[in-house]
Amino acid sequence: MGGQAPAAGVLLPGWVRWDPASSFVTTQFPDDSISDSTRLLALSIVCRTITPEQVYQLIQHLGADPNVVLWMRAEGGTGGEVTACSLLSWAIDGDIDNTIPSAWARTSYGISPIVLPRWSSVELQNAVLQRLIINGADPSRGFMPPLRIAIQAGNEAAFRLLLDHNVPLDMEMLTLPGSYDNAMMPGPDQERQLLSMYRRLLQRDSSLATQVDGALRNVLHLAGGRAQGWYSQAFIDDYIGMVISNGGDIRPPNFGGNTPLHFAAMWGSHRVAFNLCIRLSSDDINRGTPNDPADTPLAAAAQRLDFYFEVQQQQQQEQTEVQRERRERLVRQQEVTIPVLLRAGAAPSIALMPTASEEQRRQRSLLLPHYATVLNELPEVVMSAINAALAPQRDRSMLLARLLPLAPHHDGAHPHPSPSNMAFGPHEAEAIAWKIGAFLDEPPAAVAAIDQYLIGESLLRRRVRAAVGHFVKSAATQTNSNREVVGGTRYQQQGDKRVKVTVPPLQCFAVKGSGGKLLMTGVREVVHRARLDEVRQHGLEGVVKGFNEHLSDQDCQFEWGQLGRLSRTGLFVPLGIE
Repeated sequence: MGGQAPAAGVLLPGWVRWDPASSFVTTQFPDDSISDSTRLLALSIVCRTITPEQVYQLIQHLGADPNVVLWMRAEGGTGGEVTACSLLSWAIDGDIDNTIPSAWARTSYGISPIVLPRWSSVELQNAVLQRLIINGADPSRGFMPPLRIAIQAGNEAAFRLLLDHNVPLDMEMLTLPGSYDNAMMPGPDQERQLLSMYRRLLQRDSSLATQVDGALRNVLHLAGGRAQGWYSQAFIDDYIGMVISNGGDIRPPNFGGNTPLHFAAMWGSHRVAFNLCIRLSSDDINRGTPNDPADTPLAAAAQRLDFYFEVQQQQQQEQTEVQRERRERLVRQQEVTIPVLLRAGAAPSIALMPTASEEQRRQRSLLLPHYATVLNELPEVVMSAINAALAPQRDRSMLLARLLPLAPHHDGAHPHPSPSNMAFGPHEAEAIAWKIGAFLDEPPAAVAAIDQYLIGESLLRRRVRAAVGHFVKSAATQTNSNREVVGGTRYQQQGDKRVKVTVPPLQCFAVKGSGGKLLMTGVREVVHRARLDEVRQHGLEGVVKGFNEHLSDQDCQFEWGQLGRLSRTGLFVPLGIE
């Protein structure tokens, strides 16, 4: 660190002079009229070579200005000064590991953190801050107010001291630290500390959560490129939840007609997009801007991805390796975010996209493979959900089926009944165990697993949820064993021969055909029917059936109004999956 050395003759006993020979960061004052005492006060605070008593002497006896603003620039920096901070701001230490620095400088390579010397103790830091405030330092002065610096630096001691002095709160206090070059991402401890500070601010003034330029802007900040990937999903979930619980509304369009979800889609912030989508309605997810109903978040994501591809193609020869890696990272971010939107029910946005120009058709075409991938993953998600819901019943029934034949019982002989092992016919113990295990099935768990994949309201989700819920309930309560649920190869006696036959998985859905004829079908067929509707509506290619390929899609051709179940008396009952 370095800068202009204080004028000779002003140093107080015991003070250390600023050494410009080791300069990496240069300091700048607003003008050359700054007094020597002010200059000494500022540089000594930056160097952490001042005591509270010396602060008092310089201000009260030598006329130093406690409200002077100091600029810093890293060696080789271009593009103007960095943030102009007051002495209170410069007096605040970054966190002890320097993972969240308290200051930043512009260099020829971008933005880099400034690691200032540290005070010898938290008590000394707070004593200097206290003395500055008592002697006239304005806590709201400077582009980066000290309370905001304390928050971004994770300096809870300074944060509490400033709050105790009733510093004025404004929207800037809730601005989240962003990711800059050479900055380390905050760990779980720093994230918890940030959330704790924000909660205290909102307890002091909950209106910060409702201001468009306050906490809501931070949702956009989290979605933006500056904070991209810097915060964990847990932090994002807690932060947005905190904003909403204090009255913040993430739905209305702001900032040029864009919603927070628009920003998450444009910047490829899949974690923010995920959180917003599970909170928003289908209408909100597919909402365009006020001037263009087709400019939905999904369309914005496609436009940005198309832009990256076009720039990459046009500038491929001119780009450096670093630029290419950055561009590829941006592409990956978009390609992770787009499926999140589609899983949230954004597919109707595809139909809204115009196709008049080649560019518009190209942007729309970028989305179709991603939706095909979502639909191709869905069958595996469905089977995993079903298996997880039936797992407790399967495990317990297998154990009971082995134990029941070993259980002693009394045959009722008088007067001294003798215990003997229970006798069962073929598969009888298995059936009894399965019926007992039915008390352990978890249909809600299966539906919840579907909700974790199809995270937003959509017709596809409603159909799949209903199909899975009905299948799990039927498998648990209307079968005699797990063998009947999963199907497979069996040997059956036909006359005097045992013949190997293939038994399909549980067929618990009834399809009512013409003349009232009923055809039974399974959950895979129903789920694929739901996928086929999406394929036809959006003109998708590459969606693989994955079962009964020899039948093509013939076994999945029915209308949703035809789908139902059989009652205990064998009557057709519509399922109402529309």
